[in-house]
Amino acid sequence: KDRYDRIMGTYEQLAVGDVLELTVDHDPQCMYYTLRATRGEDAFSFAYLERGPETWRVLVGKKTDAPEHS
Repeated sequence: KDRYDRIMGTYEQLAVGDVLELTVDHDPQCMYYTLRATRGEDAFSFAYLERGPETWRVLVGKKTDAPEHS
């Protein structure tokens, strides 16, 4: 949970147009689904650079400062 909160906090601190390169030991698809549900599909980009089995690398870009969906 701490790792997830730190990752999402880092994403929130990005300026529009900035990109976060995430390297983790599991598929970070939960971040994709969280961003899609809370920000909308057009508010971010999510591109896999590496897909396991031991390391997953993803580029997450911030396209807008869209407020959370209700």
